[in-house]
Amino acid sequence: MRFNEFNLTEKGPVAPKKAGRSRGEAMEEVIVSAVNKTMPAGDTFGIDPKAGKNVAKFLVQKGIKGKGEVLGADQLDVTPIWSKYWDGNVPSSTKTPKTDFIIGGAKISLKTGGAAQLMSGGKNESVATFYAAMDKTKGNMQSKLVKKLTNMFEDLAPASVASGQLAKVIKDKSDEVVNKANQAHKELMGELVNIFAENTKFRDAFAFEAMSGQVKFGGGLGTCTHFLVTDFDGKKNSLHPVTNKTYVRSIAEQMKVSVRFKTTSVKTKAEGKTGAYRYWSVVGLIIDKMHQDAKELSQNESLNEGTIADFFKGVWEKLKAAFASLINYLSKSIKNLFDFFDVEPEVEFNNVVQV
Repeated sequence: MRFNEFNLTEKGPVAPKKAGRSRGEAMEEVIVSAVNKTMPAGDTFGIDPKAGKNVAKFLVQKGIKGKGEVLGADQLDVTPIWSKYWDGNVPSSTKTPKTDFIIGGAKISLKTGGAAQLMSGGKNESVATFYAAMDKTKGNMQSKLVKKLTNMFEDLAPASVASGQLAKVIKDKSDEVVNKANQAHKELMGELVNIFAENTKFRDAFAFEAMSGQVKFGGGLGTCTHFLVTDFDGKKNSLHPVTNKTYVRSIAEQMKVSVRFKTTSVKTKAEGKTGAYRYWSVVGLIIDKMHQDAKELSQNESLNEGTIADFFKGVWEKLKAAFASLINYLSKSIKNLFDFFDVEPEVEFNNVVQV
């Protein structure tokens, strides 16, 4: 999935990769290097080392200290509970830990940039996440609905090969397996949107597992203990323990569900591209904006008097600016003044949460 010139990853939108590295991964290196007081290795995608120092200073203020180590590129074994959905043969592509780097005893998942993808899992990964959320919310969903969802997840397409570009195959309706999976995508996405809206406990449990990897990695090295949200300047930071249910809920409330195909062209050493395409179903959870402003007050975290004062000072400055803008508008002409007091507002509902 592309947003302008950026690829959407768990670390947020990133520039096109150079030598297999993303800007989000470079940010991990910059932060850990600042923590260890060393120079970052490899391409930093233009990220200023000061950004790492800013984040490192912020983490110290939050009590996160110690030696840093980047973990994101490693592959870790998943739990037997998780591996059973692959009959024990879990592919390396699904063994990427939720922990991106470690500082002292803190296992941190980094979300950098504006948007973030909490999950982009194929059929097996999605089914495993579904059951993990179900186990956390037993008795909170009707058995008929559980069976319906189970069947829908089972109808997702495993890795298969189509004879041509998938968009054309879907349009022609020439492949029964593709047709069935495509219909399953539409039905499952609609069902999940409805269930997440109606059953917030299941929604939060689904989001929590996608974010933390608690069941997947069993609380081990791959399971993160903190979510760190920052920008590429390291100036806008927030840190949230995975135990902070209020924060997880606030993210779950905003996440958008996508159920779609992912494809890649099939190549051979002898012929190169064959014209065929490998495809598989993917369930994605996307957040438009990870940074939060006013919601910082609802994070179940201790707020000192300075923090509260800073918050209300910011609110007051915004109100003053808005009021000044209004006065400027009204003072420009009598017509503006009449228009202002005579307007009949139209109300629209926007289901895209901006925070």
